[in-house]
Amino acid sequence: MLCVTLSSYSRTCGGVSGGISDIAQFDPADFDFTQATVSGVVGPYSAVARMSGATAIGGAKFFPVSFQVDEAEWTWKQSRKGCSVKYEHEFKFQLPENSQTLTNFLQMMDAAACCCGLGMVIRLNSGKIFVAGEKYVNASSVPRFTITQDGSEGGSGKVFDDFNGGNIALKGAYSRNLYEFTGGWPAIEALM
Repeated sequence: MLCVTLSSYSRTCGGVSGGISDIAQFDPADFDFTQATVSGVVGPYSAVARMSGATAIGGAKFFPVSFQVDEAEWTWKQSRKGCSVKYEHEFKFQLPENSQTLTNFLQMMDAAACCCGLGMVIRLNSGKIFVAGEKYVNASSVPRFTITQDGSEGGSGKVFDDFNGGNIALKGAYSRNLYEFTGGWPAIEALM
């Protein structure tokens, strides 16, 4: 008898696409994700709603990030120390054009890391959607999952056709991989 319930990994046969199609950021205190558990198996997030009172304090919405097309990636790495498990997540994307708008964005990312936290929803080119940095699930708070800006860099380039802007790096560590959101991208757009 095993001490855990194992299940097989299987997927529908077909092509697999890489890359990120869309990114949206949010204040983790503003949203509650719905998740079901069936026969002890944790499912994906199926819905999202504003927390009660979140709109009263302002800004309770998802904010889209207009990154350079085909220049966004999510990577993760699992490690362990004894029975403790850690998943390190990194989100990289390019924001074109050095400008005051980019400076303001970077300052907001730095402030969010120290104050309220930073949440992210990413839609892959495959259509799958994942959530990072969430604080509330089924109206209960979950252990802190902090996403911070760490290692971003940028520049003007040397010649006309060089990239001019920032290579943004957001990182976070948690005790598991990201949960999928199956409520569809229109559910996220409705809260933008």
